[in-house]
Parts: sequence; structure tokens; C-alpha cells
Amino acid sequence: MNIYAIVKNDVVVNIIEYESQPTTPPPGFESGHVAIQADNVSIGWTYANSTFTNPNPNPPAVIEMPAPKSLTDMILENPAELAKLKAALGIA
Repeated sequence: MNIYAIVKNDVVVNIIEYESQPTTPPPGFESGHVAIQADNVSIGWTYANSTFTNPNPNPPAVIEMPAPKSLTDMILENPAELAKLKAALGIA
């Protein structure tokens, strides 16, 4: 099986697997759609000059957030707060 991009107006509108290159519009698609073999393509990509292009080549930025601290870690980081907690609990 080969993977084909279904292209209309130079934009990939679907991805389909076929045994061989189709010669007519894929079932369910009207005239104007063509199937072009493409192993690495996604819907929304453009097709021009026999080349598929990802219109969004840069993935969105990922912002790394530090893991939240546990209550125990927050108390142990601040000796004054630890002393207040011990006093409130009556622990020497």
C-alpha cells in the first residue's frame, strides 16, 4: 500500500492509502482532486512544482514550567515559617 495526498487547488485536503496510483478522482471527491504519492505529508500542506511544503514549519514554542513544590518543601525552605508552624502546633 502507498500513501497518497489528495490535493485540490494546490492544498492537501486528505490522505488515503492505495494499492497503485489512481487515475480518476478518489471516491467521494469531485473532479479537480488529484492523488499524489507522498509518504510524509499532512492535511493543509501545499503542493507546487512537484514539492509538498508544510505551511507551518516551526512547531509552537513550548514553555517549560518548574514542577510545583510540595508544602513540605516550601516549609523546609524557610526556617522562620517552620518555627512558626512548630510554635502553632506546640512542638519544640
